[in-house]
Amino acid sequence: MSDPPDGVEAQAAGATHPGTGGPTAPRGSQLGEALDLFRRNRDFRNLFLAATTSYLGDWFALVAVSGLVKEVTGSDGATALVFAFETLPVFLFAPLAGILADRFDRRRLMQASLALRVLPALALVVASTTSTAWLAFACVGTISALAAFSEPIPPAAVPNLVEPEDLSLAQTILGSVWGTMLFLGAAIGGLAAAVLGREASFVLNALTFVVAVVLVQRIRAPFSIARLRATGASVLAHVTDVWAFVRDRKPTRALMTTKAGVGTGNGVVGLLPAYAIGVYGAGDAGIGALLAARGLGALVGPWVGRRIVRGRGQRLVGTLGISIIGFALTYLVMPAAPVFWVAVGAVLVAHLFAGHQWVASTEGLQRTTPDDVRGRVMSLDFALATLSMGSSAVLGSILAEAVGLAAATRLMAGVALVYGLTWLWWTRDLWRATADPLTIAEDAGTD
Repeated sequence: MSDPPDGVEAQAAGATHPGTGGPTAPRGSQLGEALDLFRRNRDFRNLFLAATTSYLGDWFALVAVSGLVKEVTGSDGATALVFAFETLPVFLFAPLAGILADRFDRRRLMQASLALRVLPALALVVASTTSTAWLAFACVGTISALAAFSEPIPPAAVPNLVEPEDLSLAQTILGSVWGTMLFLGAAIGGLAAAVLGREASFVLNALTFVVAVVLVQRIRAPFSIARLRATGASVLAHVTDVWAFVRDRKPTRALMTTKAGVGTGNGVVGLLPAYAIGVYGAGDAGIGALLAARGLGALVGPWVGRRIVRGRGQRLVGTLGISIIGFALTYLVMPAAPVFWVAVGAVLVAHLFAGHQWVASTEGLQRTTPDDVRGRVMSLDFALATLSMGSSAVLGSILAEAVGLAAATRLMAGVALVYGLTWLWWTRDLWRATADPLTIAEDAGTD
């Protein structure tokens, strides 16, 4: 299939997407709708399988890395730094990644990002066998930096791979992949690290990237229908240009700032390995259980939220603010959990809210952003989210050493609570609106 021409092109309304195998089936249960979409749309099915495979290996590795760093350093704060190294490099490289995603072939860019991650994934084996914490941090940071060039691509490409009426369902499915694989990967990964050794988890992670490259290659539909002209502008100029596009559209601006709400408190996730090992004495298996609870919440939350929102933009915006508040309140009480499994339940509830918030805000951005600028918008959204998460993880590391795990958890959850209340008040005109505030922008806004 030939590449689409350069320049901004209008998206054809009602166009048939390649990879679809027939007319949209009548709506039934959400599971039935999902299975029907997989049956009809080969390209989306392959994208789903690629994401599933990659995430499974990632979570296998993260459990093992967290256990390794805690064991080598003996520091509670060190586990939070693992999460900082997992997120902050994305913030640094996401602006450049967004430009590349709008200028070049998104499929090839995603494949290159996946393939290059094999080397640092294998280098984690060396870090484990030599008990070298700095090498483990370097590998995690390198994998994260490379991920910055592929993570924004699926949400930017999905509107071009599925029919418009399938967009909400497709984004819910794709968004819940992360939670599904965290649930399965963390749970199985914790057991695998305990039984087979951490090195096995790292090798498996490297292999998953190879499989994902092959799956992406099987996608035939174009990942983009419009290309950014090669203007020669700097990265900063592009970021400024995109922010100008976002600044004039409050719904898009609100959607781009909502992930940071959960992100400001997300440093508590980096402390979960310290809770598992230091507070409850549950070891790597305990780390896996707590992260699996996070994944289960992230899996179920988007589906529950989709039932509540039912395609209404007003409800979508309102539930985003409520989700930040619910996440914060749950983590405020989590340190009081008397036994390990109560803590697991609290993590599950917190990430039911966070899972809906992440997926619904991404769907909202897809609905309000035209294709030629979508890659940069998604990358900027991802950058802001990872900046808040990474900064929160660094803060969590410092606070855990200074005031202890419980106080650090409550302080970060308190920040997220204030953010959520403020964001919900600021967007009251959107969730109270009589007309749907989330509509596709007619103009591209940038060249």
